[in-house]
Amino acid sequence: MDFSPHRLLIRFRDKTPPDRCLHIHQQARAKVTRIIKELNIEIVEVPPEQIEDCLHCYLSCSEVEFAEKDALVKSDLVPNDPLLPQQWGLLKVVATRAWNITRGSIKAPIAILDTGLDMTHPDLKDKIILNANFSDTSTAQDFNGHGTHVAGIAAAVTKNGRGVAGLAINPTLMNIKVLDDGGTGSLSSVVQGIVYAVDSGAKVINMSLGTTFFSSTLHDAVKYAQRNGVLLVAAAGNDGVNQHNYPAAFAQCISVAAVNREDAKAFFSNFGASWVDLAAPGIDMLSTMPTYPNIIGPQNYGYLSGTSQATPLVSGLAAVLLSLNRNANVVRRTIESTTVQIAGVGTLYEYGRINAYNALLKLP
Repeated sequence: MDFSPHRLLIRFRDKTPPDRCLHIHQQARAKVTRIIKELNIEIVEVPPEQIEDCLHCYLSCSEVEFAEKDALVKSDLVPNDPLLPQQWGLLKVVATRAWNITRGSIKAPIAILDTGLDMTHPDLKDKIILNANFSDTSTAQDFNGHGTHVAGIAAAVTKNGRGVAGLAINPTLMNIKVLDDGGTGSLSSVVQGIVYAVDSGAKVINMSLGTTFFSSTLHDAVKYAQRNGVLLVAAAGNDGVNQHNYPAAFAQCISVAAVNREDAKAFFSNFGASWVDLAAPGIDMLSTMPTYPNIIGPQNYGYLSGTSQATPLVSGLAAVLLSLNRNANVVRRTIESTTVQIAGVGTLYEYGRINAYNALLKLP
């Protein structure tokens, strides 16, 4: 497990006097760099060589509700070579028939918390309504490729005579960069991204990223989103094990595993019916890539595999459903209850593989 070498996340108990909080920070020799007021979380920086002593100092104070290290999260993908020049995943979840019922609404924006987006991509630029950067890089532009690929699966411009189709034809995109150009970011960046997405009006938050570290701060952030009616969708992870990956393992999130063309679990996909909710196609997925050189490799369009690629199919479907029913809990139950029964239901995943057409037919 990797952590920021110089950052801690602190929450004081309610009604702790400000001067006492300041005194504890001084005792710990820490500097407050940011406050996430919606969660009452303070982000502090400490000398790297003293981080363990500083953490112990906070934990020893009765006024501190919790103090934790700022874990690093990573994007969940498995790069792969192209096999077939088609978007088999959209066909598998019967998206084309679903579009005959509705193509969604611009009033159900999807926040992509990732490595940023190529804001100039002809298959994305007209859908992006917001750009924000909480990563340690200087711009919300995507120089990794992961975020651009994820966004295209969820909601690339469709029926424009070029490139690929996104599952959510009309819903818009919010580009919220929380991972750096290497595909890594801190929990505090992700938390700030979640809060910002909620406060900016996102209806769905896609998180194709994760860490095995349980964080109270991250848990508070996803609970904040749920309280505000936002549906969270997160990748189960690519380690091929039954091990919790956060935020996916939080009950507030739809946790997504990846399956292949035969509806068998992808070899890399994490699993476990106690915490993985459902599955979606996630192997050799064709989508948008930056129109310039990027770390992952392909330009303009390319194939990637991972639970990262399965997750935005679920996010796109959620946005389409929320266009008809604004209740996130109802939409989640509809997605889960209309899945296709595949091998592994009850052991690998709680529910089956998503079916967009079934979900729209059964939505209350």
